[in-house]
Amino acid sequence: MKLATFALATALSVPGIAGAATFSGSFNLSGSAFSDPGLVIQVAPNPGNFTFDLDVGQSTTVDLFDIWTNEGSLQNDDLASSSIAAAFNFTNPLTSGNLSGTSFGSVNWLWLLQTQTGNVDWNNPLNLTFGSGGLLSITLNDADFNKGYYKLNPGRNNGATISATFTYSAAPVPLPAAVWLFGSALFGVAGIGYRRKPA
Repeated sequence: MKLATFALATALSVPGIAGAATFSGSFNLSGSAFSDPGLVIQVAPNPGNFTFDLDVGQSTTVDLFDIWTNEGSLQNDDLASSSIAAAFNFTNPLTSGNLSGTSFGSVNWLWLLQTQTGNVDWNNPLNLTFGSGGLLSITLNDADFNKGYYKLNPGRNNGATISATFTYSAAPVPLPAAVWLFGSALFGVAGIGYRRKPA
């Protein structure tokens, strides 16, 4: 019985079967939104790093970067959408992927009051697979930045913060070690039951 219990406990302690996992990596931003034509954006930091721990089924939200524009008003070309992309590269576990989005300026009217705003919208989510069956989802928040009346309020202090929500949806199953250990546990339990049968 002790052998079976030990084998089962060992199998369940294998990373990917149970317990928290550490995720670490970096991101890098690129796209046409960083230059004319269009609303020219600024971001910081770029690139940037992150590290967090999660159990399967848990989520965490991390502030990634600030976004803003130094432009003082919107021109016609600033209303067109420009591309922005966040490339995620994980060193633990080894996986990577890109989350794309668009940035643009918008003009809105409330009665006789005009507002000008910078916007960023993301094509969420980014689903990253790793190991054998591991799944991590990344979602970035949409944001408005540098809102002003009849003009933009330029500068980082009037910008917005983009956060990433990481969701650890499924753990990888390390094969064949996990299967062997779990099989050993089941075999041990079956063997004990067999020996206990009356003669």
